Amino acid sequence: MRKTAINIETKRWREIICKLRSRGWVVTSKYYGFDAGIDEDFWILRKGFKKILFAWNNWSEGEIKCEDKIFEFLESEFMIKFQYGVPTNLKPTVVLTYKLQSLPLFLVEKLNLLKT
Repeated sequence: MRKTAINIETKRWREIICKLRSRGWVVTSKYYGFDAGIDEDFWILRKGFKKILFAWNNWSEGEIKCEDKIFEFLESEFMIKFQYGVPTNLKPTVVLTYKLQSLPLFLVEKLNLLKT
């Protein structure tokens, strides 16, 4: 994962996550802090060997990090042209922090937190 899409409008960022989940992408990590979805958010979705990282905060909008082929798919599927640049929320140290703060998936499933 070499590049990051930045400044993705919140509504579009959430739409991408929602539609991918409805198409079989599995949540493997999710930030569940008290401010999740209000001040910041973090998701990792997987499908087979493919992985997409999503991060958002209310100051810099959404970010997505994935392989180039997945970006091509996302741009085509969602009719969006991403702006690429230096991430704010998907820097390695920030991702590590989110992962440490994320609930283990088995607990999330047990508590039915992924039901929409």
